[in-house]
Amino acid sequence: MKRITFWTAALLLASALMYGQSRQMPEYLEYIETYKKAAIEQQKGHNIPASISMAQGLLESGAGKSELARKANNHFGIKCTSDWTGDTYHKNDDKKNDCFRKYKRVEDSWEDHSKFLLRPRYQELFSLKITDYKGWAHGLKRCGYATDPTYPAKLIKIIEDYGLDKLVSEAGAQHKKEKNKDKTADKDKAHDTKADNDRDQGVMPGDTMELKDKKDFKELAGMKDVTLYQDHKSGYENGTRYIIAEEGESFSSLSYFLNMSEKQLRKYNDATDGRRLRKGDRVYLFKKHKYADRKHKSYYVRKNDTAWSIAQKFGFQMKSIYTLNGIPEGTPLTTRQELRLRK
Repeated sequence: MKRITFWTAALLLASALMYGQSRQMPEYLEYIETYKKAAIEQQKGHNIPASISMAQGLLESGAGKSELARKANNHFGIKCTSDWTGDTYHKNDDKKNDCFRKYKRVEDSWEDHSKFLLRPRYQELFSLKITDYKGWAHGLKRCGYATDPTYPAKLIKIIEDYGLDKLVSEAGAQHKKEKNKDKTADKDKAHDTKADNDRDQGVMPGDTMELKDKKDFKELAGMKDVTLYQDHKSGYENGTRYIIAEEGESFSSLSYFLNMSEKQLRKYNDATDGRRLRKGDRVYLFKKHKYADRKHKSYYVRKNDTAWSIAQKFGFQMKSIYTLNGIPEGTPLTTRQELRLRK
């Protein structure tokens, strides 16, 4: 088969849009079949509609025939940013010799595209139903993803011409099947003891479970559906599970993937004051203990420490710092001030 160029694919698409044709191009069908799994995995892992990511991949890579797709495995035209440390590929675009990200595998390009959409700039999209491809298409344009005024129409036409909305249903069915399989496997595990269950819920041996509110248990059930433990650095402090926030993440974006309310996540982290996350912050996924661990009875305040940073460091409730030390809430701490962390 003669290799079709990006510009030829773009011309064919423009022609179809102009005359309202719905003829399916073999190059598009081949691309869909090749990367269907990638689109489904991104929906299951990041809640990016498979229909949208597939349509974007088709449009922006010329069905995988563009220069960037062929020479840099970059199917979404993502450019270099100050935090990009990977390989690069240069070509004329908005600027002469523009820098684009280069990937070892095409799948890495799909994953990076999803992470790009997880930035705060696009948070409003995740309030839409995953089946609302028209809302997502227009939302991408509204959030500044593309400057082309016809960008939403192009995505919508591709989705409807190629029935890409079916990918969303297929991803949902797979996710549901995997959840049911996991539940069955959990029941069959002979070593599924109470200690194991406690650890899964953020409680280490010797700690007391503090999830007394029914809402807490409801939140825990939803968390089994996410892969944040795998995608983020994580650990335990004072028997409570936490993850490390990455660049651009917020309580809002994390709560979405944890399937809990932002209000609840903020409450777990003493952040009901509207505090914003920074890269490297600990985010506790369960209610913290009232006091610090027994091995941390006191602490000398260091430069730049705050009551919040200390509470997050030792995994206990911030209000205890004030009550244990007889300090009015909100009082600034001073360097080398000794604080009691336990009764």
